[in-house]
Amino acid sequence: MPGPDSKRGAGTLAAAWRIARRHKPHVAFFAAYAAAMAVSLLLRDAYGFALLFGAICAGSVWLSVRQLRLPSHGRLMAECLFLALAMNVSYEAMAGAVPIVQGTRFDPVLYRIDIAIWGTSPNVWADQFANPVLTELMSACYILFMPLLFFGLLRYLFWHKELLAEFYAGLFTVYGLGFLGYLLVPAAGPYLAFPDLFSSPLAGGPVTRLNMLMVVEGSNKVDVWPSLHCAVSAFILWFAYRHHRREFWWLLAPVSGLWLSTIYLRYHYFIDIVSGFGLAAFAAWMSARTALEGKRDGDVYAAGLRR
Repeated sequence: MPGPDSKRGAGTLAAAWRIARRHKPHVAFFAAYAAAMAVSLLLRDAYGFALLFGAICAGSVWLSVRQLRLPSHGRLMAECLFLALAMNVSYEAMAGAVPIVQGTRFDPVLYRIDIAIWGTSPNVWADQFANPVLTELMSACYILFMPLLFFGLLRYLFWHKELLAEFYAGLFTVYGLGFLGYLLVPAAGPYLAFPDLFSSPLAGGPVTRLNMLMVVEGSNKVDVWPSLHCAVSAFILWFAYRHHRREFWWLLAPVSGLWLSTIYLRYHYFIDIVSGFGLAAFAAWMSARTALEGKRDGDVYAAGLRR
């Protein structure tokens, strides 16, 4: 039978989870995704991957609870930096881990949903407009995602520190739930699953070649539903509208191009984009909720700024 120490340890973990879920649901979402990965991998005897995702789950919850119990901006930064690192590490690890858990690819299901909505595939419909100049433009828009995300991750850590908790609350709502979608509905995308649907490969210039290299080498091949390119960029655009209105107007056209590029470049199904926008809307609500709770509770998330 478990002794008093083990019961006390389990009780402490449960209490930590309740605290994170109540005060930092974005951490709970991300930790739940990592826990689901860890348990699923453990059941399949993939102990290395299970240990990695278990550590991500435990680390994110522990840092969150630590920051809530002893609020400071330094602890908040540690929590957010850990989430940013965990996001990148887990994304790469999913390339090997998700096929162990879920061997089925859902491209046929997503494709049929698009057909049911439109009567045809939007990816195939866009094929009639393919030309090297447009492909180069769409590739540039698609690549915009990387600096947009990177700048956002760093910006609120070192500048606009008062918005750090609000931004990360929305962003990691997107990543926690989005990565869970990758686990439950893994798919490779139209360009890999249905290459015969298209008249020819897309041709372009140096930006197109760079983009293709980044996608081929950088994708984990399960990252289709929901579209996090759309979800993350839509959330960042909303956040700019809320806090940096002039920046919003500068970003509106290229980010809209980014959304169109996911269809034109054959990386995503239409249903992925719709789901991504829905996820972004929920993340925006979670972000605004975090800001409201911060003000109501004496700005607990940014308490360290006043110390």
